[in-house]
Amino acid sequence: MKRMDFYELVQPLTEKLYTIAYSLVPDDLQAEQLVIDGINAFLIKEKKAIFNKHIDKENKKEVQLYRKTLMKGILRYLSPIGIRRSTQLLDQMRLTRPTEYSAYFSLEPKVRIILRLRYDSQFTVEEIGEIIQVPRYEVIEKIHNGRFLLLNDMKPGTLRD
Repeated sequence: MKRMDFYELVQPLTEKLYTIAYSLVPDDLQAEQLVIDGINAFLIKEKKAIFNKHIDKENKKEVQLYRKTLMKGILRYLSPIGIRRSTQLLDQMRLTRPTEYSAYFSLEPKVRIILRLRYDSQFTVEEIGEIIQVPRYEVIEKIHNGRFLLLNDMKPGTLRD
C-alpha cells in the first residue's frame, strides 16, 4: 500500500476520530492536533504492517474491514496520548469546558473515552479493552461507574445537589 492509499482509507475516519479526541480534550485545536498525533504515532509504529498490506479497493467489504482495523489501531495510539494531554490541560479545560455537557466533561478522561467508544462508536467491551489496553473487567467497571455518575448528575436531589 502506498502512503496516498493509506490517507485515502483514513480520510473517512477523521470525523469520528475528531469527535473521540474532542471528548478527551474539549478544545477544537487540541482535538485536531490529537488526531494528527494519533495518526502519526500509528504510522511510525505500524509502518511495516501498513505498507506491506495489499487490499483490493474494489472489494467494499475488505475496505470496510480494513478501515475498522485502522480505526482501532489509530485509537490505540490516540487514546493514551489524549488521556495524558487531558490531564496536562486540566486547568485550561476547566475554563473552556463546554457548559452544556459539564457532567460528561467532569468525568475522568479514561471513562469519557470508554463511554464514547462504547455508545457512540459501538465498539464491544473486548475491542475497547484492546484499544485502551486495559482488562475487560476494567472496561465494564468504567462503563458502569460513568453511567452511574451521569445518571446521578441528571436526577435532582441526588448526591451532587
